[in-house]
Amino acid sequence: MIWTPVVRRDGRFLLCLAAWVLLALCVGRAYAQPGLAGSLFAASRPAVAQVRVIDTASGDKAAIGSGFQISADGLVATNFHVVAEAAHEPARYRLEYLGDKGVAVTLRLLDVDVVHDLALLRADTPLPGVLQPAGGELAQGERIFSMGNPLDLAMTIIEGTYNGFVEGARYRKILFSGSLNPGMSGGPALNQHGEVVGINVARGGEQISFLVPVTYLEALRKKALDPARAGKGMAARITEALLADQDAYFGALLSAPWNSQPLGNFRVPGSLGPSVQCWGGSDEIDEELFAHIGQECGSEDIVFVGEDLETGGLRYSFHAYSSEELGTLRFYSLLDSQYAHSDWFAAADDSQVGNFDCREDFLMSQGIDWRISVCARRYTELPGLFDMSVAMATTSLPREGLVVNLALNGISEPRAREFLRHFVESISWVP
Repeated sequence: MIWTPVVRRDGRFLLCLAAWVLLALCVGRAYAQPGLAGSLFAASRPAVAQVRVIDTASGDKAAIGSGFQISADGLVATNFHVVAEAAHEPARYRLEYLGDKGVAVTLRLLDVDVVHDLALLRADTPLPGVLQPAGGELAQGERIFSMGNPLDLAMTIIEGTYNGFVEGARYRKILFSGSLNPGMSGGPALNQHGEVVGINVARGGEQISFLVPVTYLEALRKKALDPARAGKGMAARITEALLADQDAYFGALLSAPWNSQPLGNFRVPGSLGPSVQCWGGSDEIDEELFAHIGQECGSEDIVFVGEDLETGGLRYSFHAYSSEELGTLRFYSLLDSQYAHSDWFAAADDSQVGNFDCREDFLMSQGIDWRISVCARRYTELPGLFDMSVAMATTSLPREGLVVNLALNGISEPRAREFLRHFVESISWVP
C-alpha cells in the first residue's frame, strides 16, 4: 500500500517540505559521489600496472601478472611466480610493465623471496604513483580491496573482506573473501585508507583467495639493500632461501614432541604440527578375509620454484592390516602387494631433478622387523636439496602388519636422515 500525504498549508507543512527537500539533496549527493571502491581505484591506479614476461625470441608475452610501485624511484613489487621464468632464464626473457597509455617500460629483477612468493623489480621509468604499507592489524570482517589486471582484460578493483590468517598454514597467508583471477597475481590488496595490507597470490575458488602479508614485502625490501646479496645470482639466492626454510621447518618438527596415536595394535605419529592435517578410514573386506585401517597425513603448503618444480611438501601414510582367516603366506603376500613407493612427487622436468637412487634393507626398530626401501633424487639446479621417498612394511608380526609411506620434498641430506630415523623410531607395536 502506498500512502498519499495530506497537504496542509500551515507551519508544519513548511517544516515537512524543508525536511523532504534536505533529504532529497543529501541522497542525491550520496549517489552522485563515487563509492569507496571507486575512490580507492582512482587514487591507487597510478601506482598499479600490468607486469609482463616477454619471450625475447618472439617478442610476445610468455606470462602476465600485476605489480605496484612502493617507492618514487621505481621500486615495483609483484609475485615471484609471475617473473619466475625471467629469474631462471634471464637471457631468454625480459620484463616490462604496461603503462596507462599502453607504453611498455623495462623492468629489472632486483631480488626475490621464493618462500613467500615475492619479487622486487626496478622500473627504468617510475610509475606516477606510490602505495604505502599499512600499519597495525585489521579486524575480522573489515573490508579490503584487491587490484590487478585479470585475464589481460583491464585493471580492476575487487571488494572483499579480511578473515585473518589461514589457520594451520606453514606459510602465513591472509584469507580474503574475494575472487582473484589469473593476471591479478602480484597486485596490491588495500585497506580502506588505500594502504597495502597484502599482495595477491592465489585463489581457492568460490570467493576464497589468499594474500601474502605486506610484512614479508617489507622484509624483502630491507634484505635487497644488503650489499652481500649483490654478488649472488638468483639461483644462489633461491637455493639459500629454500635450504634455510627446510632447515627451520624440519628442525622445529623434530624438536617438538610428536603426537602418538593408535592404529589397530600399532602406535604411529599423528599430526606432527599445526601445518599437518590427517585423514583416516577403515573397512573390513569379507571376501578378501582381512580388515584394514588407514591414515594419511600431510602439509598442503608448497613453494613454487618454477613451472616444472614445486617443493616443500611433507606427506606420510600408515595402512594396518589384520586377518584371522589368511594363512601366513597369503597374509604376507597381501602386505607385499601394498609395499610400493608413493606417487606423491610432482612430475618435474628431467632437467630439474636427477633419477631416484634407491636402497633396500631390513632393520629392527622398537621390536618390529621392517623391510625398508629409501629412494632419493637431487635437485640439479638447487644444490644441497633432495626429494626422499620411503616405503616400509613389517615382516614378522603374526596375523597383522603395517605398510608405511613417507615423502619429503626439498630437504637436505642431514635433515632427511635425522627425520627418517626419528620417524621410524616413533612407530611401535602393542600386542
